[in-house]
Amino acid sequence: MSNAKKNWVWFILIMLLILGAGLYLGKSRRTELGRSFDYSLDDYRKVDPALIRYQELDPIVPAISNLTALALAPENWMYEGSQWVVVGGEKQAQLLPDGVVLDIEGTPSCLAVGDDGFLYAGFRDHIKVFDPKADWKHTRWEVPSEKVHLTSIAVDEWYVYVADAGSRRIWRYRKEGGDPLEIGKKDWAKGIRGFFIPSPFFDVAISRSDGSLWAVNPGHHALENYRPDGMPLSAWEASSMMIDGFSGCCNPSHFALMPDGAFVTTEKGLPRVKIHNQDGELRCVVAAPDQFDDGVTGLDVAADDNGRIYVLDPSRNQVRIFEEKK
Repeated sequence: MSNAKKNWVWFILIMLLILGAGLYLGKSRRTELGRSFDYSLDDYRKVDPALIRYQELDPIVPAISNLTALALAPENWMYEGSQWVVVGGEKQAQLLPDGVVLDIEGTPSCLAVGDDGFLYAGFRDHIKVFDPKADWKHTRWEVPSEKVHLTSIAVDEWYVYVADAGSRRIWRYRKEGGDPLEIGKKDWAKGIRGFFIPSPFFDVAISRSDGSLWAVNPGHHALENYRPDGMPLSAWEASSMMIDGFSGCCNPSHFALMPDGAFVTTEKGLPRVKIHNQDGELRCVVAAPDQFDDGVTGLDVAADDNGRIYVLDPSRNQVRIFEEKK
């Protein structure tokens, strides 16, 4: 046998011995992981009752099913002291409390109502604007992106902001329509790191105090503030499995702004509702994980002018209402 063949035989024998030793150790000598590696979400589902400062009221149970979106109408829609709520589901939207159901030809991913009463519905790849004074006839706005996946919409006196998780952008339209302005494209020179969006949860809201735009950067567990022209203003983030932060691939999944500028947030994975102060510090818990069904997602949220909190619960097909304890 040549020296070259002998070398190859020895090499194969040595590799077989190493492989056999590895298999033996793996089966008969495996060290058990310590308790520090015993990972369970159950420990994080528990919330100190002292942190929960809200109580749940009777829910709203819409006539439509498969709920996907929630919006509160502005004050001028108030009727006999009731807050007007708009919900969207499969091919329909419903106005509450009067119960009017609109056929909207598609399932909305997000809803908003302007001060003029116009209803803005975002679908996966376009926007529809419904006119209440024209028997809810609508116009359609297109989104200039091949990867469009709309997830949130917010409206003020001048602009309509639409969050697009597909292209990782926010599109700012004027209320008369037309071509939108792009917000959020990565630009380190301007201090814009771009949006990190691992899943289709990407929410926006408009500040009640100065009209600036707030947006979730969910992959970074962050809330970011922008001027209407897209220039960054401020941000805060809180990555933590603990109650004062956000965990998982992409949280918070939804948020809304309270009358005093605080943030009410909802999460998926660990379904909980919390309020954070303007600097991100945890203020309190609205609802703990054990108040929701396992696996629920899509907890769209809104807050009215009195600080009452509305949470869309798709698993129960309800709008759940929470009020601060007296």
